Amino acid sequence: MVYLILYSFSKTASDFLEGGTKVYIKQKIAIMLLAVILTPNFALTQEKTLQVRVVSKSQKEIKVKTKGAGGWSERTLTFDSKTKGIENAKEGSKVTIKYLEKDGQLKAIEINPR
Repeated sequence: MVYLILYSFSKTASDFLEGGTKVYIKQKIAIMLLAVILTPNFALTQEKTLQVRVVSKSQKEIKVKTKGAGGWSERTLTFDSKTKGIENAKEGSKVTIKYLEKDGQLKAIEINPR
């Protein structure tokens, strides 16, 4: 299959179609666009990790403090029933949170004590 695709790039469409219409560049563009469209979302989002201190926890959000180069900053992460280790997010506890960033929001995937 891959060989056929590569072979088709080396030939113009006139080699395959009668009438001599050349659509070689259009064919390449269409295949590249199709590849971009079919790229799964998980390939575009990367799992990240934060080491934080839990400030507060509500029904769907955790507020945490993290220390960076500019000092302490507060962040809010959302969680749901699929988040592992939510019981570790107690006020004042130090935890490591694995999360994804999607549409500007941080979503906790896993919370572990440190």
